[in-house]
Amino acid sequence: MRVSSWRRCRSASTSRCLTARLRRGQPVTNPIRRKRGAHGNIGRTEPVAATCWENVQSATQKKRKAVDDEFKLYSTSVGDSGRVSVSRGHATLTRAARCRCIPNAVLTDLKQRLSRVRFADEFTDAGWDYGTNLAYLKGLVDYWRDKYDWRAQEKRLNEFDQFRTNIDGVDIHFIHQRSKNPNAMPLLLLNGWPSSIIEYEKVIGPLTDPAAYGGRVEDSFHVVIPAMPGFGFSGKPREKGYDPERIARMWVQLMARLGYTRYAAHGSDWGNGIATRVALDDPTHVAALHLAGCGGAPAPAAASTGNPTPPVPLPNSAVNAAHNLGYQEIQSTKPQTLGQGLSDSPVGLASWIVEKWYGWSDHQGDMEKVFTKDELLTNIMIYWVTNSGTSSTRIYYESRHMLGGLAPTPFPRPEARVNVPTGCGSFPSQYDRRGNLVDTSSPEARKAAETRYNVVHFTTMQRGGHFPAFEQPKLWVDDIRAFFAAVHNSDRSRIR
Repeated sequence: MRVSSWRRCRSASTSRCLTARLRRGQPVTNPIRRKRGAHGNIGRTEPVAATCWENVQSATQKKRKAVDDEFKLYSTSVGDSGRVSVSRGHATLTRAARCRCIPNAVLTDLKQRLSRVRFADEFTDAGWDYGTNLAYLKGLVDYWRDKYDWRAQEKRLNEFDQFRTNIDGVDIHFIHQRSKNPNAMPLLLLNGWPSSIIEYEKVIGPLTDPAAYGGRVEDSFHVVIPAMPGFGFSGKPREKGYDPERIARMWVQLMARLGYTRYAAHGSDWGNGIATRVALDDPTHVAALHLAGCGGAPAPAAASTGNPTPPVPLPNSAVNAAHNLGYQEIQSTKPQTLGQGLSDSPVGLASWIVEKWYGWSDHQGDMEKVFTKDELLTNIMIYWVTNSGTSSTRIYYESRHMLGGLAPTPFPRPEARVNVPTGCGSFPSQYDRRGNLVDTSSPEARKAAETRYNVVHFTTMQRGGHFPAFEQPKLWVDDIRAFFAAVHNSDRSRIR
């Protein structure tokens, strides 16, 4: 397998990078290996089109230095044979030249758009009942325009090793942060909408280097965080059909290309259902599955009181769906209509995204108790600078039309049971796909999850919401560690 790091440079200030030539790197001394098996080989290597390249010597010749002043967008230059295993061999790494990925012109244009914003009117004391609160949005936009520093965020994000590889016709961007512990378990982390790879940035350190965060070396993980097709710095599909089932197959292939014979998966939101599909598609290699709530299982049955339940005019689920799932309806039917506004207006994009973060988080009315403005805006910026506000919403359309259902769902049909050991970490402000708050405090909740999953670990958190690794990183990491301890104790052959 050949792996090349990649950076695209488009600004005038990086003209020296534009003249750089692609050079072949030196072989890595400790390549990732995977045994050749029934899946076959990955096919021949193809260079990825790029503009900025810089040779990096092998580890025996030159110690790799951290590049801490730009956002590294790497690309693996590996062939796409449509199969899901890799052959033995050395990886060739090439570090991107020192250049900024996002052109200055994009940031200048953004500031100009923020300066020309025309806000919609609002009723007095509307709060968040009608959608994004106007006063909060104005404050966020003022901060975005006058104080937010994207370049500082690039520098921070650049601390992580990032790559790209072409899978199923789409260039996939992903973080691949390996632990110093050679026996670490590879862990695939999957997010959903309207999130991004930064959902997991706070847990990368504790997962890859637990000893530095009060944990044990044996709790180490190699972390892989891909951006879905149409999300963030991944490419945008040019054809229909990239539904959750297809994306799950792509992630199986990604982990195979990285050479991992045993790995675990975690998911939230769309990542929840896609991780479930990964476990179904690749049970031989998936050692364990952890989910932010075991969604997709039947709803817990109501406790019987011996008396018939009086009829209600409108089921609670229908009320919540009407109130909370308007975004889902438009994104499942006419994403392009909405998308023109998301692509043209940064304030429109911010309003569309931040309302979901407000509604799905556990903050008792003050969102900045759990997320800073910088954190909210960096997530929004990843959508803005990549123009992925529209392309990311198409997964709702693809999912609905994949199953032909009334609502988009990332989950397989109920009869598809997951036999991989599963951990369910549920948070109090977690919503299901029908817009209902999920109550996991009763015994019936675990019983419902067990109808679909091989549940070996079930936790109901005291606080947290829809983006748990970002909102409550310590609780999330503690639950991951507890889950893997449970799996290890129940079946040591799975975790080794």
